[in-house]
Amino acid sequence: MTKYELSARANREIKELYLDGIEKFGLRQADRYLDELIHCFELLADNPFMGRKAEKIAPSARRHEHKSHIILYERTDDGVIIQAIVPSRSIIRLEL
Repeated sequence: MTKYELSARANREIKELYLDGIEKFGLRQADRYLDELIHCFELLADNPFMGRKAEKIAPSARRHEHKSHIILYERTDDGVIIQAIVPSRSIIRLEL
């Protein structure tokens, strides 16, 4: 069975994303977006090659776009570890 883990950074970012979403778009939309992200994490765990390589960020990093965010992750023996969830516009400045 494949699984996903969140790094400390990704865990912090998803909480910030959720709280920001509540403030800007309301609880219902924030819940929906969080559910969509979790679904993406599960898909990536089951299909770790689904995302594109992101070698400029880290040698083993991969990326998957979801709406206005990019999920950065790395494959593990039994799934993936989500390293970061960043706005698409800030990917140029990102370092893991």
